[in-house]
Amino acid sequence: MNPGFGAAELIIIVILALVVVGPKDLPLMMRKAGRFIGQMRAMARDFQNSFDELGREAELAELKKEVEALKKANPVSEVTEELRAAEADLKRSALDKPHPRAAKPAKPALGDEAMLPLDTDASETSKADAEPSATRKDA
Repeated sequence: MNPGFGAAELIIIVILALVVVGPKDLPLMMRKAGRFIGQMRAMARDFQNSFDELGREAELAELKKEVEALKKANPVSEVTEELRAAEADLKRSALDKPHPRAAKPAKPALGDEAMLPLDTDASETSKADAEPSATRKDA
């Protein structure tokens, strides 16, 4: 009960209601008062539930923001992005370089010493051919 009402106050209110309303209409008035109090409680409950729901929605929105921030700050996604960038760089550099199995220049025929590049050892091969004959003469 309410803190300001005790048993004596309630008895006085019931006696006044009997005198003002009368014994015949008192039960009807009490039902109406009960329904009215029930409606007021339901309205207060709905009001409280709406405030609770608003609070939950605000908390949910805040949690969504935190989850999005965590997703953006996810180190796994950062590493994945870096690996993808490195892979793309490797592919680009591989496209710039010739393939190791690319067509190599043809080797000259055995009699085409004049066509050999300057850095080959054509002179050494002729010296090697000459040396065995020189050693044969000494023997």
